[in-house]
Amino acid sequence: MTKLSHTEGRMKRRERFRGGMLLALALPGVLAVSACGGGGSSSAGGNAGGAEAFSAVSCGDVPVVEPNDPDGLLKDLPEEVRAAFNGWPDKIEASAWAGLESKAADGPITVGYLQQDSGSPVAAALSAEIKRLAKESKAAGDVAELLIETPGGAGGEVTAADQVRAFEQLVRKGADIIIAQPLSGEALVGAVNSAGEKGIPTVTFTGYVASPYALNISPNGFDSVAQTVARGVEMIDGKGNMLIVQGIEGMTVNTTSVATAEQVVEPCEDIKIVGSPAGDFSDPGAKSAVMSFLASHPEDIDLVYQVASMGAGTFAGFADAGREDMPVILDNLPTAASIAWWEELRPGGYQGLAIPGTGTQFGEALWEVALRTMKGEGPKINQIALETQFITDENIDQYAVAGATTTSAEETETVGSLLPSEYLDGYFTTPGQ
Repeated sequence: MTKLSHTEGRMKRRERFRGGMLLALALPGVLAVSACGGGGSSSAGGNAGGAEAFSAVSCGDVPVVEPNDPDGLLKDLPEEVRAAFNGWPDKIEASAWAGLESKAADGPITVGYLQQDSGSPVAAALSAEIKRLAKESKAAGDVAELLIETPGGAGGEVTAADQVRAFEQLVRKGADIIIAQPLSGEALVGAVNSAGEKGIPTVTFTGYVASPYALNISPNGFDSVAQTVARGVEMIDGKGNMLIVQGIEGMTVNTTSVATAEQVVEPCEDIKIVGSPAGDFSDPGAKSAVMSFLASHPEDIDLVYQVASMGAGTFAGFADAGREDMPVILDNLPTAASIAWWEELRPGGYQGLAIPGTGTQFGEALWEVALRTMKGEGPKINQIALETQFITDENIDQYAVAGATTTSAEETETVGSLLPSEYLDGYFTTPGQ
């Protein structure tokens, strides 16, 4: 297996990408991509829309795609922030809260939390972190109360109307700011605007709400996929067969993730995408889909990209199909189980790549942005891109959970922040106030 390159050639390609990204953001008159009004929520994060490549790329390069920034707001932000918005599909607007004076200075605030009760490890960890940080902030005198609403209907089904009612209940109960995990960002626009007109900001995670009153936090669904697949291409020296393991066909985030992976590989004449089975965003589904595909495709597979949270199932599918050589698996949002697979294969020379993200990190990001806003730091725009980080052979031990097996249900260890303080400062007018 070819080792992940850190050569001078790789660095030069990365610099070309960053330079091209900044040039694209600075040029006037280039058409912005269309905003997506959706708001589907999944562990993959982000909502996607159509986008046109700004420049041609070679095999293994990250495409430069203009973000949806019709008013040119990104040009006034720090370089590190601008570069994080490559291909950003949702409309970037000036935040309505840029001039908000500190409400925390007048006494402890009340935080509303619209949570999703999906039962997943990520959702559970996110909720636990919000509650932990609320307790900590109460002790510090910044927060008076955490109000929690969990939308739900008959038979455990949750509708867009359920989440709107739960959101409005938080407003009625006196929330000063609301943290939300929208089922449908589009359905929540009216309620967020109404709350905003009353002076109540909303901070969302992976459910884009098209409103200047919202602060939408999300991974960059285009750039994170593009970076991952580009690095995977290097790991197989730009040659071989590639498999894409989809989540749910037709879901916006899935469709865009697949399209982005295909766009990155398109210039690679020696890489062939041989299939794209769907694993339903679950390990059992991914295992079944991969095994079924391999049963009728005896050719070697060299590279696999799984859209999100199906790493362990993808590994298991290849193993149970009797494939002797495990392909490089690009593992988006790995679990403790998929990291255990990786570590089990390492003695035989396996090297992988993963994009980490835990519910704990997502909860921390939401809480930090909410408190900064209420302390009067002044968010500049209505979008905040989580940093894209990678798990490699050099740092995998930090993410491995002691005692975890290839069937464990928990998340990886949480390592650092997806919104480092210095990076997050770039989104605010008066950081640290």
